[in-house]
Amino acid sequence: MTELHIKTLKCVKKDDLIGKDEVVVQVNGSTVSGPHKLGKGDSVTLNTLRSFTSSAKVTLIDEDGGKDDTLGTVTITDSQAGIGTLTAFFNALAGADYHMTYDVHGS
Repeated sequence: MTELHIKTLKCVKKDDLIGKDEVVVQVNGSTVSGPHKLGKGDSVTLNTLRSFTSSAKVTLIDEDGGKDDTLGTVTITDSQAGIGTLTAFFNALAGADYHMTYDVHGS
């Protein structure tokens, strides 16, 4: 079993034109953190741990009043264990850019 440690999430560019984004972090389809109200330059410390086998998909979603926006998905693999702090980039939408720091620990 491998463990994903999500450290921080930073908003470089927000999705919503008005107000702050309400960002939810999901791992393999399950919400693990949020919603977090983030605007440009804001960051939040998550310190979230999730175990996985082989790989895990991390998705950021901006919750909206109507249809939610998927900000991006990254795949974390067990081969990243022991490398140190890594950064994932979520910029699937032209208007949004989020950076997540994380590390991976093997068992």
